[in-house]
Amino acid sequence: MSRETDAFDKFQVYVCARNKIDAPSLERDLSRSPAIANKKIALKVFWDQESASIAFAGAIAAAAAEFIVFTHCDVYFPEYWFERLAWELERLTRMDRSWAVAGFSGMTAAGEQVGRIWDCSLDPWTRGMFGKKLLAPVPIVSADEMAFVIRRSAGITFDADLPEFHLYATDIMLTAERAGLRCYGLDVPLIHNAKAQLYVGHDYARAYRYMIKKWRNRLPVPTTCGPLSSTPLTISLRHLRMRYKALFRRSTFSTHRIPDPSVKSHELGLENGLLEGMAER
Repeated sequence: MSRETDAFDKFQVYVCARNKIDAPSLERDLSRSPAIANKKIALKVFWDQESASIAFAGAIAAAAAEFIVFTHCDVYFPEYWFERLAWELERLTRMDRSWAVAGFSGMTAAGEQVGRIWDCSLDPWTRGMFGKKLLAPVPIVSADEMAFVIRRSAGITFDADLPEFHLYATDIMLTAERAGLRCYGLDVPLIHNAKAQLYVGHDYARAYRYMIKKWRNRLPVPTTCGPLSSTPLTISLRHLRMRYKALFRRSTFSTHRIPDPSVKSHELGLENGLLEGMAER
């Protein structure tokens, strides 16, 4: 069996989707990812679930692959993305054989964002890739739910009581931390074909309140959406900042998605970038 095939066999990919809302994104973005479109990587879609944590806890219980990737419908994994991920995880395992979770856009304990992505909603502001290149895996305390990977043998799972579809990556990373395991940010660039979120929804607020209660003794925790904090009015102030941006800084965000993420991937040179350094292994 070739090394390339071995790399594909290491992974299973899971996503939650709402039939009436997310189906177009799933078809346009995630399903077009070359390794998924060519059936080299198994994709399991959980339709219309009660919460991400309930669905993904079931995924961990049923998974057979060594590494489990959880993602969003509007993510596109370019050509060679899974080969690069396998290479990065080999390198990470040599550093820390008991790592638990790795993210591709995460936050350090000091509040620094690590990992590179192209995000459609941020492109008017970033004019290209968001984040900086990493020379090695970096310890992080939270990750964006758009995509992250769990080492199945770490023995951790999602909290089925966490409501909605937010903050579940941060929650499982804090669970890993409590168990004495570490989580890392990796440099595996991807396309996030998202549109800007311009208000704090009731669903996010519900998940946020649950996390504040659960992790009160661990707070604050930086996340890519803003800090988890027990400070009064934190969520209200975040909502006000988002509304201000929506009304007065329209040139800094986009609410339109690109029709074909593979075109943007080629334009950015992600395929060649993902191959950089792999010949040295």
